[in-house]
Amino acid sequence: MKFVRDYIIIFSVLGLLFALLANNVILPIYVNWNDEIRVPSLTHTDLDQADKILKERKLEWVVKDTVFRSDIPEGFIMDQHPEPGQMVKENRKIQLTISLPPEKLEMPDLVAVTERQATIAVEQLGLILVDVQADSSDLYEKTVVMDQSIAAGLPVAPGDSITLTVSLGKRNLKKTMPNLLNKGLDEAVRIMQRKGFRAGNISYTQDPALLPNTVVSQSIDPGKMFPKDQLVSVDLIIIDGF
Repeated sequence: MKFVRDYIIIFSVLGLLFALLANNVILPIYVNWNDEIRVPSLTHTDLDQADKILKERKLEWVVKDTVFRSDIPEGFIMDQHPEPGQMVKENRKIQLTISLPPEKLEMPDLVAVTERQATIAVEQLGLILVDVQADSSDLYEKTVVMDQSIAAGLPVAPGDSITLTVSLGKRNLKKTMPNLLNKGLDEAVRIMQRKGFRAGNISYTQDPALLPNTVVSQSIDPGKMFPKDQLVSVDLIIIDGF
């Protein structure tokens, strides 16, 4: 009986030692518990804060996606994977979804199109039409756009505001020469066309104190009136681009 009891004690001790070894050495090695880190919550923080938090925990990050939300500041984290509280290994890359505005688009020329066409174009760009003003026009028929608050060709992004001016129809049969001084050449040409004039000869001069391609002289004084149907060309002098 003593012999059997001794064997039982020996096997019990060996079993206990094996259990301790498995629990504290083998199992941690197998599941790598010693290298696991709890994922912190990164939502509603910006990338600088997130980078600092993750570096302290020996974790990394990568941008998985970008989403635009006008009510969330640019660069703030909106979502993450893995989720907060999950256990991951060191150097794991946490995938982040951050708030970023979309790339800028080019504003189209809406002048001379109908109000309906312009409204559709504004909606497709994601712009906010804050107001539609109206004014008489000798050049544009009724309900046709005659001006836009964001000039054609400028960069715009969804959420930007724009105002359109729509023609009420003819007021008289006159057109007035606009003031083109200090305008860029492209802008001056667009203004002339919009007002019923066209560009004539363009000559250049030099003045280092002024911006290149800026109009410094026009052959017809601003404010001078002409019959609406008369073809009038305007000669311009602009600053050489050097």
